[in-house]
Amino acid sequence: MKVGRLYVDGLGVFEGESIGGDKASQGELVFTTSPSGYIKSITDPSYSGQILVFSFPFIGSYGSGEIGESRRPTVRGVVMNHVPEIFKTEISEYLEKWGVPGIITSETRRIVDYIRINGNRLGSFGVKDFKDPYKSNLIDWMLDGGDGKEGDILLIDLGFKRNILKLLPGYSVSVVHYNRLDLKQIKKFKGVIVSNGPGDPTHPDLKEFVGKLKIVMEQKPTLGICLGHQLISLSMGMKTEKMKFGHRSINHPVEDLETGRIGITTHNHGFAVVYDSSKGVEERYRSMNDGTNEGLEGRNFITTQFHPEGGPGPVDELGVMKEFERLMNER
Repeated sequence: MKVGRLYVDGLGVFEGESIGGDKASQGELVFTTSPSGYIKSITDPSYSGQILVFSFPFIGSYGSGEIGESRRPTVRGVVMNHVPEIFKTEISEYLEKWGVPGIITSETRRIVDYIRINGNRLGSFGVKDFKDPYKSNLIDWMLDGGDGKEGDILLIDLGFKRNILKLLPGYSVSVVHYNRLDLKQIKKFKGVIVSNGPGDPTHPDLKEFVGKLKIVMEQKPTLGICLGHQLISLSMGMKTEKMKFGHRSINHPVEDLETGRIGITTHNHGFAVVYDSSKGVEERYRSMNDGTNEGLEGRNFITTQFHPEGGPGPVDELGVMKEFERLMNER
């Protein structure tokens, strides 16, 4: 067994079995309670810049054959309690292929408890060298070209999950990166989706794009998901704040304030929108765990902090896609 070391800022060093890439890596330590969908989590672009701790004690029960949310892992590292021997080599080789380090340790519960009490902390594989990922633009490194297709709906890519493409089976989708958005081309689409993605929504590199969103929403029905929701909120003059340890996993109850319907939803975010009723838009969705804002609704747009596309997770999308279709049809 090869020994690996994980350093946790403020808690110390943990030794365990090293899997995956043999390299130093730094990031923000976050945890998920999901018992399955681990490949989808590892490849979720919203985890970019983060070291993912799986709190469920048994991960890896079906190998690495699951279809991911992007073409490669996006995490800075993984921490697991137990991986079955039958799939351990397969999962290790999958991580190694992409240079992602991992560690198997019986101390995952201690790490998760520390995060829950003290908030997310920085972590590091191999060397005690902590670096704050939010100082960097976590989006641009993983963008590798739009699809160039002509579609009914424009998907603005901030690090989108593949499951988004399955939300509207009756429509074709064209993908463009946020930093290549041409406002002159908006008029040919029926609607616009502003995708999920990683990082701090107030990062300076996103300021110009936030300004463009005002024009996008004036011209076309718009759906914002996760980071897209946060950026649309910023464009209307609201603020965002960093959460203590964020919302991640597949079991978060959300209430639709218009219908009273409650859904169990997938989350992956470390920042939240501070809802401001003076900005002239309605609060549509709210977390039943802590009361944080989960989505907005305006004349020509709807947004969700949760992931209506799931992956991993339930499919209680609370009718979000029907609302988006209604906006496009009315327009």
